Amino acid sequence: MDFFKNKIKKFQEKKLDEIMFKIQFHESTRKKLEKEMANSNIIDEKSQKKIKYHLEMEEIWKGNEKKLRQQMDETK
Repeated sequence: MDFFKNKIKKFQEKKLDEIMFKIQFHESTRKKLEKEMANSNIIDEKSQKKIKYHLEMEEIWKGNEKKLRQQMDETK
């Protein structure tokens, strides 16, 4: 039984690392776009859509992180 628990734990940790990477990616990309928009003083609809997209993806991945952490807590 411990073998399967260890396998599950390793899988969950790997998934958590992937989720954290995606959160960081979308967050840094969104911040970069916001900074570029602020520096250019031009309100570009395309840039706003990209910022909104990355913000939405951030929220989705944060939700996935929360769910995975709950699962990890339940399997302890």
